[in-house]
Amino acid sequence: MKKKRVIFILFVLLIAVITFYYSSSLSEKWTKSTNLSNEEIGGTVLHENINSSSFVKKYGSPLSKDNNSFYDYYHWKNGLLTASLHSGKEKGSIMRLIITDTDDNSGDSPLHTAKGIALGDNKEKVISLYGNNYYKSNEQGADIIGYIDHKHKITLEFWCVRGGGVAEIRLDDASVE
Repeated sequence: MKKKRVIFILFVLLIAVITFYYSSSLSEKWTKSTNLSNEEIGGTVLHENINSSSFVKKYGSPLSKDNNSFYDYYHWKNGLLTASLHSGKEKGSIMRLIITDTDDNSGDSPLHTAKGIALGDNKEKVISLYGNNYYKSNEQGADIIGYIDHKHKITLEFWCVRGGGVAEIRLDDASVE
C-alpha cells in the first residue's frame, strides 16, 4: 500500500511540474525581471496617448479599428497595432503595442524595439540583446519568448515561427489580458 501511495504522489508532482512549465502565466511570475523601463516600439511607449500630437504626427489617422470589449484596437501604418483604453479620463492611453507583418509592410516594417529587434530577426539575436531571463510559451503555432519587468509591470514578447524568425512583437502593460 505504501508503494502505491508514493507512486501516486510522484505522479501528481510530475503532472504539477508539467503544468507549471507549460503555463505561461505561472512561468511569467517566476521569471527573473528584465528592466524594460526604456522599451518602445518605433519610438512609441506604453501609456502614450493615441490622440497626442507626437503620436498623430508619426502615424496619422488609424487605418482601421477592431471591435473589442476591453480595448480599442487600431491598425496604423507600417504594421503597428495598438490597444488603448476606450473610456475614462485615460481614454486613448496605449496599453499594448504590436508589430506584425501585414500586406502594407510585407516584412519591410521600419518598426523595431528599443534594442533594434525587428520582424524577421532570429531568436538568437533576441536572446543576445535581451538576455537569458525569459519565459517560453506556445500559442497559435508560434514559439513565444517573453521578458517581464516586475517593477514597471511591462512584458515584451517575441512570437517566432518555424525556423526561429520573429513574426510578431508585443509590448504590453502587464495588466493586459
